[in-house]
Amino acid sequence: MTVVGIVSLPGMMTGQVLAGENPEHAVRYQIMIMFLIAAGSALGTVCAVLLTFRRLFSADHRFMVNRLVMRRTA
Repeated sequence: MTVVGIVSLPGMMTGQVLAGENPEHAVRYQIMIMFLIAAGSALGTVCAVLLTFRRLFSADHRFMVNRLVMRRTA
């Protein structure tokens, strides 16, 4: 989150200010985009973990190692 805020977002805010937008609105837009990026990352991570959990654990929470499949790579 810190790297995104330091590197990419000031360019977006600067572009809006140079285009004539109110600096306060540009900052609010910057904060909103930052939260949307964080929420998207969190949602994707939670979905990946839940899908993996459902695939690799039984109803009584036992790890089912036989469901792990080793695939050959070309």
